[in-house]
Amino acid sequence: MANQKTDYSKWWHEESEDVGFTHALDMQLVKSVQSPFQLVEIYDHREFGKVLCLDGIVQASQADEFIYHEMAVHVPLLGRKRENVSALIIGGGDGGLLRELLVHDHVTKVVMAEIDRTVIDLSNEYLQVNGDYDDPRVTLICDDAAKYVKAAVERGEQFDVIFLDITEPVGPSASLFTEEFLNNLVTVLKDDGVCVDSDSIFIGKDRIRFLQEICGEEEKSLLEIMRSGVYFPHLAGYRSIVPMYAGAEFGFFLYTKDGFDYSKPFKDLTGRHYNPPVHSAAFALPTWWQEQLGF
Repeated sequence: MANQKTDYSKWWHEESEDVGFTHALDMQLVKSVQSPFQLVEIYDHREFGKVLCLDGIVQASQADEFIYHEMAVHVPLLGRKRENVSALIIGGGDGGLLRELLVHDHVTKVVMAEIDRTVIDLSNEYLQVNGDYDDPRVTLICDDAAKYVKAAVERGEQFDVIFLDITEPVGPSASLFTEEFLNNLVTVLKDDGVCVDSDSIFIGKDRIRFLQEICGEEEKSLLEIMRSGVYFPHLAGYRSIVPMYAGAEFGFFLYTKDGFDYSKPFKDLTGRHYNPPVHSAAFALPTWWQEQLGF
């Protein structure tokens, strides 16, 4: 009996932009909503479960979202001993960062500024990976984060940890790649605070490239902008593998004013992915990272 060939043309394909390759996933559309800001879609995959896509780009899946969310939160939260931590999430509509932040008793305040309520609602209904928005420590702002940060500057409000859980620099995230926003971001971060950014990394034949750079209108990723030293004087990086993200090689970047070393956790925590040895090992960077990113 001849082997049956799979018709891959019927699979969902991620927007490839100019990177030259794409995700091709055998999954079915569950919900599609054009919000005022972007196309929000939920798909169902046999292995990955529910998958969140924004404007044709994968954002999270039920199967492996915990890797990204645990590594994004627990490394900066446990890499420096603090009390009464105040945190700001910029974006984060699937709610996974919020969930992991609320694990920590010493986190006493979380503000989440997500512009698109549709992302929150559909993620809550279908992905169901979100933290508790009714927790008394949580303030949810459904508005442009750039407006919130500007108002925070005027109030003199500052945060210990800021998470940039944002999409590519187009559409709803465009206001977050401006000089005004970045200057305000520096102001609302405490002198001993840390700002966490992340991106998929592609190994090109000439240089490393980033998803923000590839899919956005800007020629530079946020990391490359930050490497100029104009905004934060100190940068550090750590890494993980997130299977669902394009390229799989995923980088986390720490922007600080004081250059503190976050590579050694001050207490134990064991998650589904995160643990103290994984925390420290994530800072062991390959040679190509060191050479091309300067870490």
